[in-house]
Amino acid sequence: MVAMLPSRLVRDAGALEVVEPPLDVPGYEMSMLWPERVHRDPAHQWLREFIVSAL
Repeated sequence: MVAMLPSRLVRDAGALEVVEPPLDVPGYEMSMLWPERVHRDPAHQWLREFIVSAL
């Protein structure tokens, strides 16, 4: 199996062989989207903040 993952996800994965890709891989942008109806919901705000802090 072949997968391309951010190095921070496999840093401590001893069972995986990590090799550099044979070509330049551009960075990526992450974003979150949610419906307007939950924009001010305290639980949803907490979840969004939690996700951002985990990254």
